[in-house]
Amino acid sequence: MKKLFVAVAVAGLAFATSCKTETNKTVVTDSDSDTIAVVETTEVDGVYVDEAEAKAKVDQAQKDLDEAIAKGDKAAEETARKALDNANVAWENTKTAVKGAANDVKEGVNDAANKIDQKAQNVKEDVNAAAKDAKEDVNQAAQDAKEGVNKAAEDAKQGINNTLEKAKIK
Repeated sequence: MKKLFVAVAVAGLAFATSCKTETNKTVVTDSDSDTIAVVETTEVDGVYVDEAEAKAKVDQAQKDLDEAIAKGDKAAEETARKALDNANVAWENTKTAVKGAANDVKEGVNDAANKIDQKAQNVKEDVNAAAKDAKEDVNQAAQDAKEGVNKAAEDAKQGINNTLEKAKIK
C-alpha cells in the first residue's frame, strides 16, 4: 500500500515538472527607434501555467492600448490591439489548460483511489480466504489427530485383550 502511494506521488511530481513554457518577445519600433509596443507571446507545452500571470499580461496589454489611443498613434494602437488579442487568447488558453489539468488531476486521484480501494478489497478477500483455509486445515488436523489417538487407543486395547487371552490360555 505504501508503494502505491509513493508511486502516485512520484507520478504527480513528474506530471507537474514535465511542463515546458516558452516566452517570445517582439519589440515594435517606429522610424525614430522609439519603442511603440512590446508583444509577448507565451507558448505552453504542458499544463503548468500561471493564470494570474496571463491575466496580468492582459491588463498590461489593455494599458498599452489605452496609452496608444491617448497618443493618437495608429500604428501603436494597431500593434497594441494585436497584443491585447494575443494576450486574451493566451489567457483563455491558460484558463482552459488549468481547468483541464485540474480535471486530469482529479480523475487521476479518483482513479488511484478506486484502484487502492479495489486492491484493499482484494487483500481483504485473500486474507479471509486464507483464514478460512487455515481454519479448515486446523480442524482437519485436529480431526486426524483425534482419529489417530482413537486408533492408537483401540490398538492398545486390542493388544491388551490379546495379551489377556494368551495369558488365559496358558
